[in-house]
Amino acid sequence: MLDVKLKRGPQVILPKDASLIAGFTGLGAGDKVIDTGAGSGWLTVFLGNIVGEKGHVYSYEKRPEFAELAEKNVKKAGLEGVVEIKVKDAALGFDETEIDLVTLDCADSDLLLPNAFAALRKGGWCVGYVPHVEQAKKFVLAGEAAGFFHVRTIEAIVREWLVRERGCRPENTGLVHTGFLSFLRKP
Repeated sequence: MLDVKLKRGPQVILPKDASLIAGFTGLGAGDKVIDTGAGSGWLTVFLGNIVGEKGHVYSYEKRPEFAELAEKNVKKAGLEGVVEIKVKDAALGFDETEIDLVTLDCADSDLLLPNAFAALRKGGWCVGYVPHVEQAKKFVLAGEAAGFFHVRTIEAIVREWLVRERGCRPENTGLVHTGFLSFLRKP
């Protein structure tokens, strides 16, 4: 993910999914992001590297022990001026407005969609990361009820290939299902 080794605690969003979040939303330098459910801070660091010094990532985490780990990973990545870890329950609302992207990677993320809608700028993106397809359905329907337009829901599966002189074939193992990404956009 980076040239620094980040410590892993709670479940993380891996580069295969993080890169799709950045790519499908058009995230770039100078953007403002809210990352909800900081956990170990891997997605927070990934997003911080993209938005750079002219942007900002506000990462909400309600569990102090997870926030502490995320903060350590942010410091290890040298992103203290770009990323702010907030020990706060996102169900109480976000402090920021005119945000370009809100990511929701937490239990009952569908309940946070009205808060995400209020924080986003017109045309801003909200991406939910959930492990089960039933949760993805619930998230999308709640997003539409909150005023979002559903753009897509995807699953990324990475399968490496053996490339040899005598023939090519898929590896016997791979990084298969990690979660579903649902992309919503504020009209």
